[in-house]
Amino acid sequence: MCRIKTLCVRKYVVSHPVAAEGYPQPAYDGLTEIWFDSWTEHDAFFTSDNYLQKVQPDEKKFIDFSSVGIMVIEEKTVI
Repeated sequence: MCRIKTLCVRKYVVSHPVAAEGYPQPAYDGLTEIWFDSWTEHDAFFTSDNYLQKVQPDEKKFIDFSSVGIMVIEEKTVI
């Protein structure tokens, strides 16, 4: 179950594209992955006072939500 110290998040990854010869310019300036162990922890994170009062207001300062793409995924290891 989610505890306030862990904020319900198992893993938080931010990736920024780099220029690579032979590849097109990146469509985005970054990608963020937030990993949860369950939907319960996902919901607890996004409805927590910490997220709603601190994180969400700050996001509006640096995220253009009109260009954000959101995906819910399940990772499958192939190799």
